[in-house]
Amino acid sequence: MRITMKGRKACRLQSGSAIYLMANKHKCLLLGVTLLLSSQVWGAQTNLGSYGQTQLQQDTGDAVQLTCGGFIAAGADPSTPLFATCRAMVHTANDLAGTGASGDSLALSEDQLAASLQEIATEEFAATESMANEISNSRMSPVMSRLLELRGGATGFSASGLLPGSAAQSLAANGWATSSGMRGGAAGDEGLGSALGGFINASYGTGDRDATGRADGFDFDSYDVMVGVDYRLGNDLVLGAALNYYEVDSDFDTSTTVSGGGVDADGWGASIYASWYKESFYFDAIAGFSQTDYDVERSILIPNNNAGGSAISETAKGRPESTDYTFSLGGGYNMNRGALDYGPYFRATYSNVDMDGYQESGAETSGLNLRVNGEEWESLTTVLGAQFSYAMSRDFGVLLPNARLGWVHQFENDAVEMTAVYVDDPRNNILRASTDDADEDYAELSLGLSAVFKGGMQGFFNYETLIGFDDLTSHLFTVGVRSEF
Repeated sequence: MRITMKGRKACRLQSGSAIYLMANKHKCLLLGVTLLLSSQVWGAQTNLGSYGQTQLQQDTGDAVQLTCGGFIAAGADPSTPLFATCRAMVHTANDLAGTGASGDSLALSEDQLAASLQEIATEEFAATESMANEISNSRMSPVMSRLLELRGGATGFSASGLLPGSAAQSLAANGWATSSGMRGGAAGDEGLGSALGGFINASYGTGDRDATGRADGFDFDSYDVMVGVDYRLGNDLVLGAALNYYEVDSDFDTSTTVSGGGVDADGWGASIYASWYKESFYFDAIAGFSQTDYDVERSILIPNNNAGGSAISETAKGRPESTDYTFSLGGGYNMNRGALDYGPYFRATYSNVDMDGYQESGAETSGLNLRVNGEEWESLTTVLGAQFSYAMSRDFGVLLPNARLGWVHQFENDAVEMTAVYVDDPRNNILRASTDDADEDYAELSLGLSAVFKGGMQGFFNYETLIGFDDLTSHLFTVGVRSEF
């Protein structure tokens, strides 16, 4: 809550967009105590901050006005870019409130001033967390795909796409896939072929995230290529390693408070994995590491409604880096009833992302370049679900529709706070931006169709999505082939 005395006879109370003007200071203080005891939270500490319509905008306004105060206390040159920008915004708030210096006001409305606070806020950084999670998940899925093939007895070289479902398992279990390089269904079968195998996976994903009070909305496209080798130790244990390269491109949705920008990422990762299987039981373990380079662009647009006045229109750019570690343990049980293969599965995954701090460039005219502090994110999820496949023999080979549905629970679902300061701020006043709380419960769904043709060639189509994930829509489409040499 904030109480501002206007002269000696009035005061102004504001939280969010609610404003109370009281002519009697005693009634004002009484109202203030009442509001403090109410369930509402009043966050702004300065006049500029009080014009913010969200907590993020209020916090940004407070930081900007405190920055101006630091320049004044330091006796800085009034023409210093950051000083001139923050002074114009503070004078605009003063102009709207009808109090204080307003000679450099931009003549904005309350909504325009709130939108300008959003433009210079740090909510774009929340997209890097979403992107880091997307990268971590995309690296794990191809390895899980390969483990499914290996448990089915696949040998040789595999060229396939992301998540073919339980195609390899079902075909092997029903004894219909010997021509594709699989032998029988039991792990104890002899003559599984070459112990050394390899694979290549290619995937494409797309989706979008809705805007919230803490983060800008954006849409994204992802691309990933993975290659790996593995070695079968006896009939029940496989060890392997893989390398992958990925790109993720995102663009912020343009709105009244967001003038554009985006976050792009590319990098490489490495994984090691193992699978132990005995009759119908199996257990998997995966450990992964990745190094990612980001290009972050913040589009800044602050209008000026004065005749002949110049708007601020710049793009601040940063190039942070991150490293992440991922560990996953899982297992399941497979059952067969004729051509139907089904069973439960379980997986627990922990990931840790360490984002380096960085400094922006490109907004020198306004002085709004930021120095962003490094941050660390953790995620711990479990998945409990069931997978199904049904093998249908045809003259040209075997068709295998398959599906997987799992309930995902996120244990590390607290919001993460990211902090930054203006590069030229003499007092380093902190700007804060919190991510949204992670979804605690949602579901993963995979639908696919695989085909094994005579001679051993395989192909498939697969679709994967998330169900019940707030504010995020994600789709993954995959077409792939598999061949052995």
